[in-house]
Amino acid sequence: MRQFYPLLLMCFAMLTLQSCKNEDKTREIPPIAVKTLTLGSPDSNNTTSYAATGRIEADKSVRLSFQVGGVIEQFPVNMGDFVQQGSLIARIDATAYQKQYEARKAQADLAKDTYNRIEDVYNKGSIAEVKMVEARSNYKQAEAAAQASYQNVKFSRITAPFTGYVGQKMMETGDLASPGHPIVEFFDIDKLKAIIPISDDQVNQYQIGDTALVKIEVLDTEYTGEITEIAIQSDYNTPSYTAKITITNADKKIKPGMACTVMLPEPEHASEATSSRFIIPVETVSVTDDNKHFVYVVNSQNKAERRLVKTGSLYNNGIGITAGLQQGDKLIISGYHKLTEGTPVRISNKH
Repeated sequence: MRQFYPLLLMCFAMLTLQSCKNEDKTREIPPIAVKTLTLGSPDSNNTTSYAATGRIEADKSVRLSFQVGGVIEQFPVNMGDFVQQGSLIARIDATAYQKQYEARKAQADLAKDTYNRIEDVYNKGSIAEVKMVEARSNYKQAEAAAQASYQNVKFSRITAPFTGYVGQKMMETGDLASPGHPIVEFFDIDKLKAIIPISDDQVNQYQIGDTALVKIEVLDTEYTGEITEIAIQSDYNTPSYTAKITITNADKKIKPGMACTVMLPEPEHASEATSSRFIIPVETVSVTDDNKHFVYVVNSQNKAERRLVKTGSLYNNGIGITAGLQQGDKLIISGYHKLTEGTPVRISNKH
């Protein structure tokens, strides 16, 4: 029996070694936990665009006031009312202006009659020309005074200069209105403007006609607009320039004064040297031995894929990528330092 013991021991060792080899073949490499950023997703901030917060203003906005003073007699509109062009907004007591007009109109009629009689006498050669000229001058002056008085009567009414909405009312019926003192704000909100600042290092990248995306936070809705104005002088004491983006307000849900966020995508006319498709965190970009830039993305087999990229300009929130990445790519932004090509990964984006 002892002579078979070494043989049995050798067989047992070979079986154990074979079992270990089989176990190594079936053992899988545990995936590395990583965090990712989906390029171009609505909730991400990785597109090459300029973002700014601003406010909504009416495309047309006026403060209406009387050109003559008086007590407001009628004020038939209320805040928020929709008013057609030409409809009455307010009227002051025009009794005094009406009487003044009637008196001056009578004087003008008398002056006209006097002028006509003197002209007839002059045509017959019975009166000097200077008398006729004097009568005609008096008539013209009286007529001008009557027309001026009639303008005061007309100015006692304020009508809607365009179809729009009543904003804030500064006065009410019975108040004493003064010339030039606003009594009501009036808006046209068919079109609105988003007012935003653009920094001095970005203002030359955009021009009138460029497309913009305007998000109204309280409505949780995005609207496509167009840049219609860009200031050529910076705001007082700040290196920023005011820009206005016009949007259509078909459903009338947007109101002047609402807060908004405006995204200005990189314009098509931007130079190729500065054009970038995405902005990614600077630390995710690594460099090969031959000075090529690369990042890691998650492929369809949930494995790390090393992707060569071309870098562009630096932004406040990262570095621009001009080539090498596509919309929808899952960029690995955490755990990338543990990866090599083909390393299994497990996405864990929970905070």
